[in-house]
Amino acid sequence: MSFPSTATARALSPWVWGALGAMGIGWQILGADDANAAESAAATVVGDVTATPAPPRGLALRDVLGQAVTGNPDLQRERVAIDLTKANVLSAEGLFDYMLTGDGTFARRVTPAIVGTNTVVTGFSETLTANLGLARVLESGGRMALAAQEIRTHTSQLQFCGSAAPNCTYHGGSMTLTFSHPLLRGFGTEVTLANLRKQRVLHDVALLNRQARAAVVIRDVVTTYWELGYASDDLEIRRSAVTLAEEQRKYTQASVDVGRLGLADLAAVDRAIADRQQAVAIAEQAFLLRALDLQRLLGLQVPATFAPTATPERPSAVPVPIDPVVETAHALESSPQLRALRTGLTLSEIDIHTAQALLRPQLDFVGSVGTTGRQLEFGDAWTQAARFENMNLSAGLIFQLPLQNRAARGAERAARATGERVHIDVADLELGIRDGVVRITTSARTAARRADLARASVGYAQKNLDAERARFEVGRSTNNDVLLRQQELKNAEIQVARAIADLASAETALAALTGDILQRYGIVLRGS
Repeated sequence: MSFPSTATARALSPWVWGALGAMGIGWQILGADDANAAESAAATVVGDVTATPAPPRGLALRDVLGQAVTGNPDLQRERVAIDLTKANVLSAEGLFDYMLTGDGTFARRVTPAIVGTNTVVTGFSETLTANLGLARVLESGGRMALAAQEIRTHTSQLQFCGSAAPNCTYHGGSMTLTFSHPLLRGFGTEVTLANLRKQRVLHDVALLNRQARAAVVIRDVVTTYWELGYASDDLEIRRSAVTLAEEQRKYTQASVDVGRLGLADLAAVDRAIADRQQAVAIAEQAFLLRALDLQRLLGLQVPATFAPTATPERPSAVPVPIDPVVETAHALESSPQLRALRTGLTLSEIDIHTAQALLRPQLDFVGSVGTTGRQLEFGDAWTQAARFENMNLSAGLIFQLPLQNRAARGAERAARATGERVHIDVADLELGIRDGVVRITTSARTAARRADLARASVGYAQKNLDAERARFEVGRSTNNDVLLRQQELKNAEIQVARAIADLASAETALAALTGDILQRYGIVLRGS
């Protein structure tokens, strides 16, 4: 949808400006290239009604869209959802963080002597133990850990100190590298990285969902903005209908005063004025409701003294050429909702592969290698350990197989069912997009045709009204005939405004369906 300049808009729809001038209402189009033109306006003279246009009030569409991007609650929720997925990705990456551990323990043990027995093991023993470790989960499914241990022992037991010294102190230092890895169940990055991959995919889905939601919000804002403009035009047209009837009443009153017409003729005009005033009251309510709808979409609070203002812009009356085949292909390729669903297929594939891996029996390898030093001095103990003179080795396998394995089989079936449902959702959305493009295209073409026919009707209705007035002035017509022609003119003007608003709504809906609406209005979604 393009925004016409002042000159272009007036050239495209002279019937609107002529009709509004006849109502005694001045209008000025605020276009993208003459935004400052609203501050100056010239008097409009049409027929016997003169009006001085007032500057348009309210926000331009670009300002309204800027407020919607920052204030709309749905878009705020999408921003929070993206932040949440980013946090979940960071949390999933934390599985592969290096884990530094450490602890220290002091213990004292006393072994009392038994009379008549060997006293080699009797006495006390004080042990101070310190452990330091560094471990990490491997992307392939295994785990590696390096641990260092220092044990300081002060004891009076002869088996450690000998008979030379009643008390002694010695140090023991060791380093151990432990490695464990699955050989069947859980082997490979497909399982270990499954959660991280899912969180990253969910982040991508959240970005696409935000794009889809933004397209819907902008569509609703633009449509409501045009609807507010239509409600304003409809209100002014109906007010002008009252003005025309009041002008007719003045003429009728003058004729009654000279005896040319009777009181019945004056009553007919008063009835028409009352009916049109009721229509004005209904239009005022509709105008207020559309303004409230826009406030809600923008996330703005509504004060108790809220008063709606007219929008300064109107949609172009020139339809944009639409090729249903091209637009359908473009929508199927670019629709953010469809792209989000297709991305969701990756989640199902991850779940299926993970579930299939869990069907295998567990067979894990566990091994460790280490070195130990034990001396009276701290440095000597670790020097001995560093020479790898005392090596410790271990290796083993762990096997486990649930005989029925129902949990794994159930998870695999559930993953496949979920994937099948996503495929159905994708196909259903594709059908909806194809159907939507056809419906929107038909609506746009119909609205454009209605606008052309309504414009012609305005011209015919104006000619009929002029002719009816001429007949009335020479006594060949009645007040009812003139009032009927007036209403026909106003109905035709309303039909034009309604058709143009419907055309704009259809084109906006198509842009939202294809995802082009953000680019069309220059909206860039930042953040990843």
